[in-house]
Amino acid sequence: MTTTAERRFINLRKRLDQLGYRQPLAVESLPLVEKLFSDLVHTTESLRSAKLSAGKSEKECSNYDAILEPYKTENAKLTRENNELHLEILKLKEQSDHHVKDLKASLRRVEHETADLKFLNNQYVHKIKMLEKENKAKTEKIQQLQEKNLQAVVQTPGGRKRSIPFRRQRMQIDQPVPPSGVSAYPVPQPEDPYIADLLQVADNRIHELQSEVTELKEKLEISERGMKNYSKQVC
Repeated sequence: MTTTAERRFINLRKRLDQLGYRQPLAVESLPLVEKLFSDLVHTTESLRSAKLSAGKSEKECSNYDAILEPYKTENAKLTRENNELHLEILKLKEQSDHHVKDLKASLRRVEHETADLKFLNNQYVHKIKMLEKENKAKTEKIQQLQEKNLQAVVQTPGGRKRSIPFRRQRMQIDQPVPPSGVSAYPVPQPEDPYIADLLQVADNRIHELQSEVTELKEKLEISERGMKNYSKQVC
């Protein structure tokens, strides 16, 4: 064995003994044992380095967890509040849908009632015109009969009858009648008080329903805008 080989053998033997490997070591096995020992040392160092790195990473993770904990708590709170708001929006949207549906139903009902009252009012107006026309015809007929009654029938001695018109009475006015303070005559109203009352009630009801229709349309428009906003928030 050369001096170099002997020195290598002694060093290797000493290191093996330090590690607790006290088995016999043959000279011919020196290169193989050196290689295995080198690999063992390298593996041990790598393992130690990995453990240190793992411990460091674990410590850093613990620090990260401590840093992230408030954010996790806040995120959970925000998620819960967001879910509650989402449910509230869905509830408001459902209520708005019902409200819009009720408003549309009320609007249709009022529009139908208004149309019925307008039709009834037109029927009354037509009836009044017919009554006025009939009244005018009767008045003209009465005037014709009155004019006929102004003629007197005289029987002559010969037995023949003869119509002689009466002279109309004349009035002489010393001065003209002073002008009236009324600028215009009132619009003639139906003579039948019952029909007049019905027309007045119908007109009043029509005005009320038209006001109600306008109000319902405004409410419906506001509700539909609100429902669109809820739909956007839900989406």
